[in-house]
Formats: sequence, C-alpha cells, structure tokens
Amino acid sequence: MKTMDDNEYKVYHESFMQNNSGSSSGHTFLCIVFTVLCTISSAAFRRNTGPSIILEYIIIVFPLILVHTLLAEQIFYLIAFLITIIFAKCWRLHFKIDFREIFQTNNVFKTKTVLTISCLRGLTYLITAFCILAVDFRVFPRYLSKTENYGYSLMDTGVGLFVLMSGLVHKDSINSVNHFFRSNLKLFVILVTLGIARFVSIKYLNYQEHVTEYGVHWNFFFTLAVAKVLSSSLLLIFDQAKQLSLKLGLCVLIVHEFMLDLGLEDWVFSNAPRDNFVTANREGLSSCLGYVAMYLLAVHFKRVLCNHSLPRSKVLFQLLYGSLLSWLFTIVVNLIRPASRTLANAGYCCHLLAILLPVLTLFYFVEVTSQAMGKSLHLPTILSAINSNGLLYFLSANLMTGAINLSVRTLFVSDYIAVVVLNVYMIATIFIAVCLEKKGIKL
Repeated sequence: MKTMDDNEYKVYHESFMQNNSGSSSGHTFLCIVFTVLCTISSAAFRRNTGPSIILEYIIIVFPLILVHTLLAEQIFYLIAFLITIIFAKCWRLHFKIDFREIFQTNNVFKTKTVLTISCLRGLTYLITAFCILAVDFRVFPRYLSKTENYGYSLMDTGVGLFVLMSGLVHKDSINSVNHFFRSNLKLFVILVTLGIARFVSIKYLNYQEHVTEYGVHWNFFFTLAVAKVLSSSLLLIFDQAKQLSLKLGLCVLIVHEFMLDLGLEDWVFSNAPRDNFVTANREGLSSCLGYVAMYLLAVHFKRVLCNHSLPRSKVLFQLLYGSLLSWLFTIVVNLIRPASRTLANAGYCCHLLAILLPVLTLFYFVEVTSQAMGKSLHLPTILSAINSNGLLYFLSANLMTGAINLSVRTLFVSDYIAVVVLNVYMIATIFIAVCLEKKGIKL
C-alpha cells in the first residue's frame, strides 16, 4: 500500500473516513469533561509565581492528546483519577466556605468578561484544533471521528460547539439595522472568505475530502456564517428587549424537524444527482436551521448566566435544570429520530446542549466559589491566547493540518510517531496564538 500514488492514497484516505457509527452520547460527553477537569486542575494547582505555559501544557494539552490516542480505552479510569485529585484538593476548603451565603448574593462578576464562557470558548478551539489533525492518524480511534449519517462522536461536536460558543458571546446591544450590519458584516465576510479559500485550496491541491459531510462546495465556515447572520437577524426582528431567544430557538427547531419529517431527511441521504448548487450541497444547506436553533438557545443560556438581577442560586438552578432537561430530551428524542450531525436535527441539538450545559454549570460553580474566596478563576494563559484570536488560531491549525497531510501519509505513521507529531503541532499552534496576543494582532 505504501507504493500507491497520490490519487490512490487520496481515495484510500477518503474511504478510511467513511461509514463510521461513532460511540455514545455519554462517552462523547466524558471526552469533553476530561479536558474540562484538566483545566480546573490547572487552576487549582496554579503557583503564586504566575502563569506557566509549560505547566499548563503538561496539565491540559498533553493529557488531551494521550487520552484520545494511546490511552483512549482508559478514559473512565483517568476521569475517576482526576475527580479524586480535585475532590482531595477541595475537601479541606469546603469547611471554610458558606455556600448558602455565596449563592444568595446577586449574580455579579468582578470583571466584564465572564471567565466561564472564556474557558469554554478556548477549550472548544483547542479540542477542535487537536481533532482536525488527529483524525488523520490511525492512533486516533475511529469511534471518535465524524459519523456518516447518524450517531455520536467527539468530532461531531466540533461545529455544534462553535455555533453554541457564538451564541454565548452574542451581543444584546444590537438594536438597529445599521448597528446590526456593522456588528455582523466583518465576521460574515471573514467566514465566507475562509470558506471560499478552503474550497479552492482543497480542489487545487487535490486534498482528500468527504462530500457527504457538507456537500461539494459547502464547508464549516459557510455554516458558521449563515448561522450567525440568520440568528442575529431573528433576534433583531423578534427579540428586542422581550428576551424571546428560548422561544425563537425552540420554534426554529420544531420547524426544522417538520421539514425533515416531510421529506428533507430522505432527500439529504438519497443518491439524488448533484447537478446544481442546491443538490450538490444539500447536507450543508439543510442543516442550517438546526444550527440557527442552537445559536438562539445558547443566547438564552448566556442571558441566564449573565443576569445580574438574579441571585446566584437561581442562576445555578436554571443551569442545572437546563442540563437535566437536555439529557432527558437527548435520550427521548434519539428514540424517535436518531441524532445526526449531518442534519443538525433535534437529537443532535439536544446532545450538544447536554454537553454544554453541565460543563457551563461546573465552570460557573467554580468561578463563583473562587470569587467568594477572594480568588478569581484563573483563565489559563494558553486559553487566553486562543480566545484573543480564535479565528486566526483555527486558521493556522487548518493550514498546518493541510501541510502535514500533504507532506506525510499519515495513515501509515506509527502510533508513537503520530503522538510526537501531534505534540509538535499543538505546541506550534499555541506558540502562534501566544505570539499574536503579545503583539496585539487580532483578526
């Protein structure tokens, strides 16, 4: 096989990525939670001498690589180990904390930036950057890569979490058409430009692609652009000061499900010829409403999290309640219509919320208790740098992924060499993010 030419390897690589059924919703959740716990551990063991990027890499990034490659089968034991360490660290502290007093106070943060959201956003970029290269190596388990039609997997969470993060940082101050265009035009142009550049480069370089993921011309960047603009438009037209984002999100999701039930789903998964722009990109176009619904629902929970008039106990309760409902709907809806990233259907949306909300709740609890103890939740330097330039970080990760795949036939690389390559790649992308932050360069 190692003597195959470039076209043969391209076909081989594409076929290797097909027909994956994924893992389970619970396992996918644990894959995310592991890195979340590592991040909390980094905050817990932070030294007074200041932030250490090397220490953060050892605690957050290196375990992220290992637990999704060489140690993938031991994830349950590793999570149990992390929980034990964190529990032991916090056990002595809980006697000094009056939780009732802490959560009776109003939900006010010391800084304008809610570090809970910053941590989640940075982790989303970090995990996604790792996955887009790791998936090209055999050491990355197939059940973690993208599913074909239905199912759950770690890589299936990527675009969904990006959309949810966009909703969590949505600005409610947009109250006029002019302000709307000023706030959204730049990001829309950037995303569309990146989408076009990705399409052209893939075709020009004869890079491997999976047409049934988004379609012939469509890709991740176009989905983000459409979801952002449509969601912001709906909020501008219907929301205003009425805080209707939850109802809007549910209505859009219901409409999307009806459309799928009336034949959209069958058409997407059919063998219909791709003879025009719509049919050629039916996967990407048909999923847009699902992502719009996710964006709107994320805006609702951002408003809950940032509501200064509520006591913290009520904020925590609403986040916990949302988490429980999301898991309940994930289980129930999956029995009716299996979750599908390709369709971005209700099962997929509930699954992503079932991942997001418990993690959001956990970070919120840690941030509030840390603040009450006179300590601010430490945003790791790595995540801070990524947050400062998320799109450039993700773009650099994509460019490096492409360069590595064009230079090395990754499917023939041994497991240990693959782990070395992944570490060098992650160090390089983080180094770029840190340098950009220090130089004040921002896209």
